Amino acid sequence: MSPTAPHDGCDLLAIGAHPDDVEVHVGGILALASDRGLKAAILDLTSGDLGTRGTAETRRIEAQEAAGILGVPRFVLDFPDGRFTEDEAYRLRLMAELRRLRPRVLILPAPEDRHPDHRRAHRLAREAAYYTGLKNYPCPGSPFRPEALAWVGGENPGQPDLLVDVSAVWARRMAAFDAFGSQFDQDPSQPVTRIAHPAFRRGVLGRAMHWGSLRMCDWAEALWCERPVPKALTDLLARLEEPA
Repeated sequence: MSPTAPHDGCDLLAIGAHPDDVEVHVGGILALASDRGLKAAILDLTSGDLGTRGTAETRRIEAQEAAGILGVPRFVLDFPDGRFTEDEAYRLRLMAELRRLRPRVLILPAPEDRHPDHRRAHRLAREAAYYTGLKNYPCPGSPFRPEALAWVGGENPGQPDLLVDVSAVWARRMAAFDAFGSQFDQDPSQPVTRIAHPAFRRGVLGRAMHWGSLRMCDWAEALWCERPVPKALTDLLARLEEPA
């Protein structure tokens, strides 16, 4: 069961198709938000029950540990991994959760990615974020629409629209990533997977170092968004990079 969300809503909500998706891309942004006193949270659509390594229960435990490291609450919708669709039944459940959490800024999975769930989650969440603002749409909760949408990149994302300096929280951000031992540990007793290969972790580090070089900082995380950049998003980024 999801814990109760703040009644006045979130400043930032990051959606992942699976536990660990958010930590791969924007764990630093969430840690910064927590440190700046903003209300941030993670919403996983599934528990990752089809994953080659680990179990749904293991991944739930790891996910809560990671969220604790970042300093944010985490909620799970328990859609069936790999089998959720863009049908209205799933959109309504996500819309009801958005009306409950009421995020000012919503971060989505990548629209183009090698994992079909990530692509589908982006489309589903983007539609839900629009329809949840319609007063006459039959859905639990009061109508609400996020003021800004952004999304993470896939493994070959191209030039970002926005870069956030996360150097101050980098060690914590990677501790949250590493909390998902069932997925990322180099364990020879477990099946071989692409994300458990050392090169996957090096890719996370390499992209963050490259983006940091563009910002002239040690580590940065990237976001993509529609143009012009929504004011709610620029306001959020300004808050994130305020001196601690």
